[in-house]
Amino acid sequence: MQLRKNAQSGFTLIELVVIIVVLGILAAVAIPKLFQVTEEAEKSAVATMVSSLESSLSMYTAKQVVNSQSMAIHNPFDDLSNTPSNYKGVNDPVTTTNTPNGTWSWRPTGNWIMYNPKSSITGGWLNGGERFIIYQVQVVTDGTDTVGLKLNTTASYTYSW
Repeated sequence: MQLRKNAQSGFTLIELVVIIVVLGILAAVAIPKLFQVTEEAEKSAVATMVSSLESSLSMYTAKQVVNSQSMAIHNPFDDLSNTPSNYKGVNDPVTTTNTPNGTWSWRPTGNWIMYNPKSSITGGWLNGGERFIIYQVQVVTDGTDTVGLKLNTTASYTYSW
C-alpha cells in the first residue's frame, strides 16, 4: 500500500504576519527598557569613578601629610591603583576626538577631569556639539594652609541625565 503525501510543510502567510506583529510589539516594549538600563549603568559608573577619584585625592593628601610634603594639584588618575581602560590620558584641549563617548580625560589647564557621556545630558560643558561632565580638582585650605584636595563642579557646569 502506498501512502500519499499531500500535506505541505512550512508556515502560512497569516502565521508569518502574526509572528512579525508579535516580534514588533516585543521590540517596541523591550528596546526602550534596554536603553534605560544602559543609561542607569552609565550613571552608576560615573558616580563610582568620581568616588574613586575623590578617594585617590584623600589618599594623596594623607601621604603628603605623613611625609611632611606639600600638596599640589595634580591628576588624580595618577593615584589610582588600576587605571580604568576608558581613561584617555592627559588631553589639552579635550575634544570629542581624543575623548570619545564613554571615556575620561585629564585637562591640566584648569585642572579638569572630563567625561564624555554615551547618553545625553543637560548642562555640563558644551564643546564641539557634545556635552561633557567635568569636575575640577581644587585646593582645600585652612586659613593659609593647604590641607587637602577635592573634586568640585561649578554651577555653570552642573549636569543632569
